Parts: sequence; C-alpha cells; structure tokens
Amino acid sequence: MPLDSDSRGGIYRGWWVAAGGFVLAFYAWGVGFYGHGFYMAVLGRSTGWPVSLLSSVVAGFWLANVAASLAFGWITDRFGARPAVVYGALAMAAGCFALAAFEAGFFEARWQLFAIFALMGSAYPGLAAMAVSAALVPWFRRRLGLALGIALTGASAGGAVMPPLMAWLSARYGFDAAMTGIGAALILSVLPVALLLVRQPEGREAARETDAATAPAAHGRPAPARFLGDFRFWVIASACSLSLGAQVGFLMHQIPLLQGPLGLSGAAFAVSVASLSAALGRFVLGALVARFPLPVLAAGCYLIQAFGLLLLLAGEPPALLFAASAIAGFVIGCIVMLPPLLLVDGFGQHGYGTAYGLTAAGMFVMASLATALTGWLFDATGAYVWPLLGLAGLHLLAGLLVLWHGHRQRSCGAAP
Repeated sequence: MPLDSDSRGGIYRGWWVAAGGFVLAFYAWGVGFYGHGFYMAVLGRSTGWPVSLLSSVVAGFWLANVAASLAFGWITDRFGARPAVVYGALAMAAGCFALAAFEAGFFEARWQLFAIFALMGSAYPGLAAMAVSAALVPWFRRRLGLALGIALTGASAGGAVMPPLMAWLSARYGFDAAMTGIGAALILSVLPVALLLVRQPEGREAARETDAATAPAAHGRPAPARFLGDFRFWVIASACSLSLGAQVGFLMHQIPLLQGPLGLSGAAFAVSVASLSAALGRFVLGALVARFPLPVLAAGCYLIQAFGLLLLLAGEPPALLFAASAIAGFVIGCIVMLPPLLLVDGFGQHGYGTAYGLTAAGMFVMASLATALTGWLFDATGAYVWPLLGLAGLHLLAGLLVLWHGHRQRSCGAAP
C-alpha cells in the first residue's frame, strides 16, 4: 500500500498535519517574523525613536522565545504540539491588537512596547518551526524533509503576502485597523487547525512512515542532560544558532536597509522576493537531503546567504538589490529546516521536543543579540556596511563549524 494513503484508502493523515503546518507557518512568519521590519519602519516614523531602540525592542521578542521554547519543548514531549499552538495563536493575536492600541495612542511608554513584543515573542515558538516540526516528527521519518518543506512553505507565503498586505492596509485604513484585522484573521484561521489537524498518531497510523520510531523508548523520557552532555548536540546547536542569528539580523533590518534606495513599498516587495525564493529553496533542500551529507548541505546554505548579504553592499541599482534579496532568501527556509533535520538525524525522534527546545533557546538568544547589534552598529556608523559584514561572518563561522564536525565524524568512523 502506498505511503500516501491510510488503511481506508484516503490520504495519509500525516500530510493533513503538514497542511495544517502550512497555515501555522503562514502567520508565524508573516506576522511574527517578516512583519518586524515593517513594524520598525512604521513605529520609527510615528515615534521618532532611534533604530537602536527599536532593534532592542525586536531583540526582546527573540529573548522571550528562549523561555517559551524551553517550556514548549517540555510540553510537546508530554502532550503533543496542540497546547503550544493554541497559546501561540491567542498570544500572537493579542500582540497584534496591542500594537494597534499602541499606534492609536492607548499605550505610549517604551516599556509597554517592549512588553508587547515580548508577548508576541512568547507566542512565536507555538506557531513556527518548533510547533510545526513537533507536530510532524511523530508522523514522519523517511520523508520528514519533504513534509517540513511543504509545511514551512507557509513561511514563504506569509513573507510574500503579509508585508505588502500590511503596507496596503495601513495606507488605506491605518496601521491600527490593519493590525486589528490581521489579529482577528489569525485566530479564525489557526484555532481550527490546532483543534482539527494538530494531533498525535493513534495506534499504528504512522508505523509505515516512521518504522516504529514513534514507540516509547524503554529508558523513559530523556532529561535535558542527555543532550547537554553530548558534544554532537553542542555542535549542532552552535551552528544553528550562529546561522539563524545572522539570518534574523538581516531580515529584521531588511526593510529599513532597503527603504532608502527602494522606498517602503519597494523594500516590502524585496521581502516578498526573498520569501518566494525561499519556497523554492526548501524543496531543493528536501530533494538533496537523501543524496548529500547534512553537514555539507548546511554549510552550503550558510555560504549562499553570506554571499547574498555581501551582494547587498553594492547599494544599487535596484535590480541588483532584488537579486541579492532573492539569493539570500533562497536559503531562508533551509536554515529553518536544518535544525529539525540535524536533530532527528543525530538523536532520533525520542525527546525531540526537549532537544529542539534547548537548541531553539540558543538560536533565539543569538537572534536577539544579532538584531540588537545590527541596530547599534548602524547607529554608530550611519550605514549598514559593518552590520552586513558581521552577519556574513556569522554564517562563515557556522559553515566552518559544521564542516569541521562532519569531517571529525568521518575521521572517527561515526555515523552522521
């Protein structure tokens, strides 16, 4: 019987979970990831606050991810991904409503803006790669890369649709009305997915796809010490943290960076170009996973984005900036897919939530630092030259680290 169908001849239910993951990723990245550059541009105009302060606000978003990721890792290992998704939907929508209230003048203090972004940050793991991958891992083993590619294509769709939609809605109805509508749409879209599609396999629903990898291990649930005491985990976590930090530092500043030469609408369109390019990149990575060692693929992804960032230093003409955004964007989804793939490849499915939660904590700390440092360097130098060089350097370091570890494993005769 083909893997695409269940015992009753219908579509394999894991693919419905992947479809639900597409919806989660659409809002996670559209509202909670790519939206930040737009929020910074709008709030910078309305408040007059410096880029460094707004970057620190966004950095607070990523710091809130750290505690949320550790908590959700424990929750998903024990109760599945659904509780995390429900919280993510409600808290992210509440953040949208609060941003609307801030722009409307109901909130004015700086600490209140920090609190709003922290609330949205605590919601992000419940909608993004952590929740999506935790929902898919019990259903897939052999085709986890393909399932992640399908689900996380929602991130590209969200990045392609949301920034231009936010810009259009804000121009026509105002920022406060736009964010209120987006928050309402998020709740109405995500909660049905959480309740109907995000669930654990029952009986042997996923046995053929996972080869019984979903069966409980005899030694019980793993403690964080199992991973923290393993050198392989630290290499994976470090490479993923450096690369995601560089990626987030760029994406959080992409609109402010390109707003000068391209205008706000042009910069928002460049975000869409990067997002659409990422959709293709995800499927390319999914096709290559079975043919090449993961460390080699990971290093290639990091180097491609580093090249795209360096190409942005040219500054003009506009066509070159769009091309650079497409090159950097080609591996946006790959860099998000690699942590789940590397962790499952290295440690299996048992305790995946804990492993990803610990890894995500490091990734979000680095994302916070990279975002803040990028803003501080811009304020100190008045240009994005040094910030882009620094972000490219993080990618190069991540690539060298993962290649060194892959070479070390081959030299020792260990399995990757």
